Amino acid sequence: MILAALLVIAMTVSLAFGAYPISLIALLRGELDATAMNVLIDLRAPRIATACVAGAAFALAGAALQALFRNPLADPGLLGVPSAAGLGAAIAVVLLAPSGWMALAIWPAAMLGALVAVAILIAFASGARQLGAQATSSLLLLGVAINAACGASLALITSLATESQLRTLAFWMLGSFANLSWPVIAAMALSSALAGLFLLRDANALGALTLGERTARSVGVNLKQLRIRVAIACAVLVAVVTAFCGNVAFVGLAAPHLARMWVGAQQRGVMVISMLIGALLCVMADILARALASPVELPVGAITSIIGVPMLVWLVLRLSRASSMSGAAR
Repeated sequence: MILAALLVIAMTVSLAFGAYPISLIALLRGELDATAMNVLIDLRAPRIATACVAGAAFALAGAALQALFRNPLADPGLLGVPSAAGLGAAIAVVLLAPSGWMALAIWPAAMLGALVAVAILIAFASGARQLGAQATSSLLLLGVAINAACGASLALITSLATESQLRTLAFWMLGSFANLSWPVIAAMALSSALAGLFLLRDANALGALTLGERTARSVGVNLKQLRIRVAIACAVLVAVVTAFCGNVAFVGLAAPHLARMWVGAQQRGVMVISMLIGALLCVMADILARALASPVELPVGAITSIIGVPMLVWLVLRLSRASSMSGAAR
């Protein structure tokens, strides 16, 4: 309830804040003029809805992947889907699209690139039945390989880009919640909700897996099928959001850890609270992106990275300290 209240407050502040200021008092009283209503409905509300969907999707995928890999440093970028989406967008913008069509080419090309990565992951997960206990680590290595291949290809393609193409790609790849229409947001929300339901259905199985593969098997969890379902659902979540919003870094890493500090290790609770925290982080990052250099809008991914890097350093130090203490105890 506290997180939900904070999210509502952040959304209200975000509605009022921007290059065209809207009075909070007039907003709450319903006394806005026609111009303010147009700004509210056509510009502010869509980007807030986008921020909520993107934050919840990345956070849920991060919580599921950390449980699947039993690695607190896992995040949605591990599967390579954001890198593949970025590569697809770069190919369209630099090699295929005329200059006047760059903005329109990014979304379908990024979606296509992400779906190619998803197809590779699905094919691997489906064929990994004989790998047994090595299936999870092999899936992680495949994600690292996809990231490396897409990163190298992206570097080659961007070396051919013009200055305007580089600006378009850089802003998109660092994330933005602007310029999405309500039908696109609805499609993104529906796809994310369907994938999220599959993950929430497997919350208990993922919770058992965090205690070890032997424990999970003892309570009847089919690990082979679980890996396939979770990999597909997380890849779909990340693919849909990345295609339309770009790569919003560190939300999928930070939100699950904040959720565990709040509710403990119960996996379903971690996943639900992670979605609220992810949505809150993205709405706050969007406010900061518009506020720090107004009237210039900063990339949202840069703001979330600035927030996330101290979180990552703190987490690494915490894990190192915990490892040292357990070694000393032995």
